[in-house]
Amino acid sequence: MTQKPSAVHPKWDPWVLYDAGCYRLFYLSGRTDQDPWWKTSWICGATSQDFVHWTHTGPLLEPSVNLAWASGRIFAGSTYKEDGLFYLFYSAASEIDIAEEAIGLATSTDGVRWQKEAQPLLSWRDAKNISTPGGVGYAGRCSLAGHLHWRDPYVVKCPNTEKYYLFFCTSLTSLSMYQGGLGIAVADTLAGPYQLLPPAAGPGVSQAADSYNTNSSDANSSDVNSLDASLKWPFYHLERPQVIFFQNRYHLFFSCFKSSIDPLWLAQVGEHRISDSTLYWYTSDEITGPFVQNSDLPVVMGSEMTGLYGTTFFPKSHDGDWSQAKNATHLDLTVLGWYHQDYRLAISQEFVGVWSEDGLSIVENK
Repeated sequence: MTQKPSAVHPKWDPWVLYDAGCYRLFYLSGRTDQDPWWKTSWICGATSQDFVHWTHTGPLLEPSVNLAWASGRIFAGSTYKEDGLFYLFYSAASEIDIAEEAIGLATSTDGVRWQKEAQPLLSWRDAKNISTPGGVGYAGRCSLAGHLHWRDPYVVKCPNTEKYYLFFCTSLTSLSMYQGGLGIAVADTLAGPYQLLPPAAGPGVSQAADSYNTNSSDANSSDVNSLDASLKWPFYHLERPQVIFFQNRYHLFFSCFKSSIDPLWLAQVGEHRISDSTLYWYTSDEITGPFVQNSDLPVVMGSEMTGLYGTTFFPKSHDGDWSQAKNATHLDLTVLGWYHQDYRLAISQEFVGVWSEDGLSIVENK
């Protein structure tokens, strides 16, 4: 991403928790005088009674000099409340190496003052010798830029097992540079400890065969172009994953900037059909995956027109309680995200989602 933030502190990656009549907003902010612009970041908060007018309360969770692994940047995650306690799952990186990421947990009794756990909840050190039956594992640093993606935690309580599943974005052991994947870990309690499981989506996981490698000297361009799009995994990385149980299936949504997608895949599916705002959509019968594309073009219709990035859904009719929405046949959704051209939040129902047995689409809320 090359667009630079304005002079005002940028705002990005919002998410919301509903709590006893109050909507609690969490989002990222940072500094504008650094390169890259996301070199330093922290989590801010806001509250609302109507999901339209917001009172911003400033930083909630900032980098900590006494926690080396979380001393450089704090970034996106998700928030939950259980038995009177707030749980904030977040991503972090050190000041020395902002590309080495880990996942942390902070708790609070009031949603304002947060206490970080001293050690990461999950990190690359937990990933050794864990792979799918087909041999796909966690790659550590990506092959393109050496970035150790381990970010954007999103937790789901499984309605069948009552266990907690933590999803996160990472890199998998693909030979291609398009190795973005979805990691997963499981715990008996919301606070953990979490046990890492084999990846749930990504190259060699989400398609019938990892049939091509655009970096290979043996790859003939005409042969690659002739491959069916369903056999290709085109994403360099995943961002802001959300997993929702609805209509007896698990649905994975995530974002990826167009510049981080395989151009051969874009040419095949129609580059004009994809934008930076496109929200990608994969499904699975099991919470642990594998998540596979649900159509020839695995996207949410209308998402490409919003101008947003990091799009996520909030069930409007159930105040964020996805467990109440699972038995519904129709959902009205509030759409959250941020305008990636000027770093503004979309948090006041600018867009809505309509999800029924006929499909899912995003439209402007006029």
